[in-house]
Amino acid sequence: MPKHALRNRAGEREAGLGKGGRGRQVGIKQIAAELGVSVGTVSRALNNRYGVDPETRERVIAAAKRAGYVPDAAARRLKSHPLWRVALLFAPFVGPGGEINPAAVATVEALRAEAQRRGLEFQLVEYRGDADVVARCEAGEFDAAITYGHFEPATLELLAGRGLPTVSLQGRMRAGRVVPVRVDTRAAAYEAVLYLAALGHRRVGLVAGPETELHHRGFYEGFAAAVDEFSLESPAEWRLALGADQLNVRGAASALAPVLADAARRPSAVVFASDWLACGGLEAARAAGLGVPRDLSVTGFDDLPIAAEQTPPLTTFDVHLDRLAETVFEAATRLLENPLLSAAELEEPRVRADFVKRGSCGLAGR
Repeated sequence: MPKHALRNRAGEREAGLGKGGRGRQVGIKQIAAELGVSVGTVSRALNNRYGVDPETRERVIAAAKRAGYVPDAAARRLKSHPLWRVALLFAPFVGPGGEINPAAVATVEALRAEAQRRGLEFQLVEYRGDADVVARCEAGEFDAAITYGHFEPATLELLAGRGLPTVSLQGRMRAGRVVPVRVDTRAAAYEAVLYLAALGHRRVGLVAGPETELHHRGFYEGFAAAVDEFSLESPAEWRLALGADQLNVRGAASALAPVLADAARRPSAVVFASDWLACGGLEAARAAGLGVPRDLSVTGFDDLPIAAEQTPPLTTFDVHLDRLAETVFEAATRLLENPLLSAAELEEPRVRADFVKRGSCGLAGR
């Protein structure tokens, strides 16, 4: 028998599976027979369809991996439907007047454009609770999900338990087939403080959102690390943690006003976790009679079109939304193409924003 035709019989005996006769790769019929389940059950398990309990799905996937079975994703997709269906589960923070951060809206549109470029069916689904997500999964409304916004760990655990290919944008969980894609806000906050320190600022403040959210937590961590490293002054009352209903221009302006009102002891520079919040900072500075950057230097994050339109133009960070969307869909596509792939087998994608220096920052004391 030629060497290339030899089989690892010990491995086959252990798994009960292997290549079929005449060199053919094992298929779902052999996997079904070995496990004592129907072909339909194997197919649904490998395609993350409703109707298979988690234990059976794990058995099927483990058996397929042992056998070296790799489904023909392209053929399967074209046979069932011409497009993969990707749902963006969107749970933004909404202000008292229904305001949503323009950066979130821009991110959604970047994701929509990337899906269209890849020939994928894209649907925006407003998150209305876990029961709604379960109902949509059971109805087979989409093949993969992207979560963006505020999601409790229980929701991501639910998706991980169902084996649904999921990309969690700015999420913390990495389990099952849930893969996080993160923007490195910690590095951005550190770089912003470093730049301000180089300009001679010794008193710096921070305005960000709930520390439980990864995006904002990165700002707290990077800011604190730089303040400690450069021995800057930044008492707790200058580090403002805004609530969900304050993450807007009005909320930032109101929260910062008392800090800027203390002429004897106020920061000479403030780092903001978004351009939207930074616009509130500019409003607060004007209301306090402070010049930017003469009396107060300001940095934002996102590089929205409005950042360059401010007076003065806002120093910020360009997230490169097209690159971010491409990274998200690259991870989603890999999960879709290989139903046996787990999050643990994928490198965690991380996107770094680029610093954009404009007129809202200046030398301290000028």
